[in-house]
Amino acid sequence: MSTNSEAGAYSGAGANGDAGTYSDALTAAGWYPGRDAGDDATSAALMAAAVAPSGAGAGTRGWVLFPAARAALREFHGLTLRPVDAGTEVAATGCVIDPREARHALRAFRALGDTIGEDVFPLGSTDAGGLIGVAESGRLLCVDHGGRWLLGDSVEDGLRALTQGRAPRRIAPRRWTWAAPAAHEDPLENAVRTALVGVYVLHHRQLFGARELRLTVTALRGIGGDVLDRSVPLPGGSLDEIAALLVARMRQLADAGKTPLQGCALTVTVSPPEGTHAPYSSVHCAVRVGHSAAVPTATELSLTAGAGTALGRPWEAVEGCARDLARYAGGVTDEAVAEPV
Repeated sequence: MSTNSEAGAYSGAGANGDAGTYSDALTAAGWYPGRDAGDDATSAALMAAAVAPSGAGAGTRGWVLFPAARAALREFHGLTLRPVDAGTEVAATGCVIDPREARHALRAFRALGDTIGEDVFPLGSTDAGGLIGVAESGRLLCVDHGGRWLLGDSVEDGLRALTQGRAPRRIAPRRWTWAAPAAHEDPLENAVRTALVGVYVLHHRQLFGARELRLTVTALRGIGGDVLDRSVPLPGGSLDEIAALLVARMRQLADAGKTPLQGCALTVTVSPPEGTHAPYSSVHCAVRVGHSAAVPTATELSLTAGAGTALGRPWEAVEGCARDLARYAGGVTDEAVAEPV
């Protein structure tokens, strides 16, 4: 799919636009509510599922035909969809719904499934060469030369989005950065207090409850290696009490290791506690001070989230965290960036 902002092989998902136009695109292809492709769908699914993993051992698991895949194939198998128009957000494209079109993409869909925590079954291909799959949750996904994408929260929504040209959501790691307030003369105290905001936001949005802060001190001379990397448990008490105790403990660690804090970059990280389940285990909040030679007092706040947070409730929770942190920082300094997949 080709978009104005990033290359891909199809267009994406959402629920915007005129429902009547969407219905015309599907009905023109032969779809109607309650459609059942019957034996043709079953035969095609079995033929696709019978493809053995390429280059894999006998014990390697192949395609799994789960209920959402069966339902999608019975309703949509055999359809050839054509674009409604040029596209409302990105280039619209058509597709063929036949699992045999994507049956050799086991490795790509298995990697995608590992990322989102769901099995993915082949559903077809787009006119631009993208491979379409359905996840256990019923979401419509696509893999192409431009990356991995969520087309729709249901197969019907995703197919409508393709023909209408609505932008997809990239399934990839994301990172936001902001210039955080620096209300105190002590850079370490600024970092700790900002990190505690991150602790609150992550807990408030129900991602996880942090149990410690990690202090990393990086030398700015030479090769810039880490000279201190230690975790400090979060104590109880008021915000001021907690901040004071954490700063004191971190200074004790630095003194014990003969680690100078002046002239170094300090990073205080809020990480998920051990045992946090994916995809929330990929979410981290960090605060950096002293990293900029031009502005030594600058405080950078960042939020990172793995590709698995691109779907469903995790997406909403992480987006909420980003909005909360942006409000605290007074505005976004850098847009969210999807890192290379």
